[in-house]
Amino acid sequence: MKKCFSLLLALWMALGLAACSSSSAIRYDIPSPISNLDPQFATDDAARMVISQVFEGLFRQLPSGEVEPALAESYILSEDGLTYTFRLRQDAQWSGNGVRVSSGGWEEGTPVTAHDFVFALRRMFDPAARSPFAAEFSRIQNAQRILDGELDYQSLGVQALDDYTLQIRLDRPDNLLPQRLAASYAMPCNEAFFRSTTARYGLALENLIFNGPFYLRSWTESQLSLRQNSVYASPDPAEGFGVNFYVAQGDPEQRFLSGDTDAAQVSFSGANTAQSQGAAISSFEDTVWVLLLNNQWNLGTEEEPLYPFGEGDIRRAISHTVDRSLFSGQLAANLRPASTLVPSAIFFLGWPYRTLAGEESPIVTSSELAKRYQVTGLENLGLERLPTLTLLVPDTGNLPQVAGYLQQGITQSLSVYCGLEVVPQEELDSRVASGRFQLAVYPLTADYASPEAFLGAFTSGSGANFQGYADPTFDALLEEASGLSGRELLATYQQAEERLLSEGGAIPLFFETSYYAAAQGVSGLQFSPFLSGFSFRDAVKN
Repeated sequence: MKKCFSLLLALWMALGLAACSSSSAIRYDIPSPISNLDPQFATDDAARMVISQVFEGLFRQLPSGEVEPALAESYILSEDGLTYTFRLRQDAQWSGNGVRVSSGGWEEGTPVTAHDFVFALRRMFDPAARSPFAAEFSRIQNAQRILDGELDYQSLGVQALDDYTLQIRLDRPDNLLPQRLAASYAMPCNEAFFRSTTARYGLALENLIFNGPFYLRSWTESQLSLRQNSVYASPDPAEGFGVNFYVAQGDPEQRFLSGDTDAAQVSFSGANTAQSQGAAISSFEDTVWVLLLNNQWNLGTEEEPLYPFGEGDIRRAISHTVDRSLFSGQLAANLRPASTLVPSAIFFLGWPYRTLAGEESPIVTSSELAKRYQVTGLENLGLERLPTLTLLVPDTGNLPQVAGYLQQGITQSLSVYCGLEVVPQEELDSRVASGRFQLAVYPLTADYASPEAFLGAFTSGSGANFQGYADPTFDALLEEASGLSGRELLATYQQAEERLLSEGGAIPLFFETSYYAAAQGVSGLQFSPFLSGFSFRDAVKN
């Protein structure tokens, strides 16, 4: 009987400790299972958020969009702007997750060194498995020639001068390199451990090691559990502190309002309800919805292609048909009409970029101008009229109703039928990314706090240039901007944005404000419209 009672007491204590430990973990919902946590290759937003908690790079980005040193203790930029030399902290270590793996030369407590960054950046350019983010570092010395197949990826201009000194050489200046180095894809990678995983790095718990504020304790289809990394150089949080990510458990907003989670991205109405319950709310106007025209839509043949939206006057014609006053009253409370591209979450020189650059567009609503540009555009293409068009729009909220006004403007101003196809957001994303669309209402967000994060999506070499827009003048302006700073940089961004809008390369529709909520008793949780969106590093749950 005593033995039975002892077992029950031990079980009760274990359950009590587990409950206590779990209660100190912040609970957060993610929309779908995560299959890949390889920093250099994971593209899913939720995966990148997790990566940003369990890894640490040279820099970290703050909610304001500014970056601060993380593993980079300091750095020096050469006078010509072509060589960055980083001095790394010497207290950073690699740690495991409690799962024994074949170390392949790696041991618990191995220092994080400059060699780990050299290996991470070079493997992004390996032609056997090239990272989808490699183009972000195309200004590194030899990067473009590697991408073009002219040089071996080992010739990338990154070098460990010693264990704690990293040098990155550029072919041309890049004033946004620190922002790029703060991204999830720029995290270090220990070569010895990577080799030991035999091409399964980041695909399972036993194939990961960490250097961030948390380590990944468990990883299943329904939940990921992060716990404090004991070797991370920071003040210790409460015992058992961590983050539990729940996968596809239901509507995230409703679960937050019901107290099932501790933080969430919420709607405008959800933010009001959450605030009335004592939650802390952060908000950012961080998204711009645009009307994309597929410049690669071909009316001709493979031998003799004919791209109607590749003709600038056709793009301008459609731009002039958009009458934002018609749908402004139909927009949800977190949306406002936009005739410019860069939203106000982007700060520049300490001010919102929109405050400095203004909100006036070179394109005005005018059926007369739309008709004139259509006439010249059709003449240039050798066409008598445009064919029937189809506008893709997501089934979110009343966006189909808003798109109806775009459809109406095109049909009435250009005398061409424009159909409306309403699809789930996931299908819209897939079709836009693969180029299977003619026109689409599509959201743009940013990885880092710079006008270039939005403008750069329309450069001819960008992987995010799904519409295939190409303008050498626009490309040259953004190339020039990479070596400028201060007011000269502001003026160049303004010219680039005006050029893009006047050419019909981007047709802005409305800005969207995102709302984030932290439950009462949760403090230190940082929300950001950039990168991973959340940082749990300094969070505390009472």
